[in-house]
Amino acid sequence: MAIIALPMVSIAQTKNQSDQLGRKQGLWEKSYPNGTLIYSGTFKDDYPIGEMKRFHSNGILKAKLFFTNKGTRAKTELYNESLQLVAKGNFIQSKKDSVWLYFDKNKRIRASETFNKGVKTGKSVYYFTDGSPAETIYFANNERNGSWKRFFKNGNAYFEANYQNGKLEGPAQSYFSNGNIEFSGHYRNNLRDGKWEFYSNTGTLLYSAEYKNGIASNQDEIDKIQQNTLKEMEKQNGNLVDPEKFVDDPDSYLRSQRQF
Repeated sequence: MAIIALPMVSIAQTKNQSDQLGRKQGLWEKSYPNGTLIYSGTFKDDYPIGEMKRFHSNGILKAKLFFTNKGTRAKTELYNESLQLVAKGNFIQSKKDSVWLYFDKNKRIRASETFNKGVKTGKSVYYFTDGSPAETIYFANNERNGSWKRFFKNGNAYFEANYQNGKLEGPAQSYFSNGNIEFSGHYRNNLRDGKWEFYSNTGTLLYSAEYKNGIASNQDEIDKIQQNTLKEMEKQNGNLVDPEKFVDDPDSYLRSQRQF
C-alpha cells in the first residue's frame, strides 16, 4: 500500500495584518520593549471587535474590554498589578460612560460614579466596608452640584450641605451619631455666612456665631475644638480624587478619599 505524505498546514493565526486601505484586520498584538504584550485583540476594518486584553509591563492583565458598535463602546474591567479587579464600567468613544464601580482588595464595592461620555454627572457614592453609604455627592459637568451628604456607620446623617457650580451654597448641618444637631448655618459663595449655631450632643445650644465672608464676629469666643472640626470638614470637601489615578492601589485611593 502506498503511503502519501501530506504537507503539514499551520493553523496559527496571522497577526498584525492590514488590508489594501491600511485598515487593521484580524488579530493584532503589540509588545513592550521587554517582549511582554501590551495588548491583544481583533480588528475589523480598523476598529476593535469583541474581546481585547491589555497588560501591565510585567505581563499581568491590566484590562479586559469587550467592544461593540463598531468599536465605539467597550464594557471594561480594570485590574492592578496583583490581578485584583479595581474598577469596571463602560467606555463610549474612549470616554467613561454610565455607572463606574470601584473595588477594594477584598472585592467589595467602595465607590460608584456616574459619567456621560467622559463628563462626571449625577450621583457619586462612597461606601463603608459593610456596603452602606458613607457619602453621597452630586455632579453636573464635572463640578459638584447639588446635595452633599455624609453618614455614620449606623446610617444616621453626619453632615448635609449643598453645592452650586462647584461651591458650597445654602444651608448646612452636622449631626452627632444620636441624630442631634451638632452645628448648623448657611454658606454663601463657599464661605460661612450669617448665623451659625453650635449644640451639645443632648441638644443644648452652646453658642452662636455671626459670619460675614467666612469670618465670625465673635471668632475668639468660638470653641477651638468645634471650630477645628468644622474647618477639617470644609478642608476635606476638595479632596475627591478620580479613582482611576489609584488603579494600582485601590486602598490608597479609598484612604485618600475618607477615613472609613
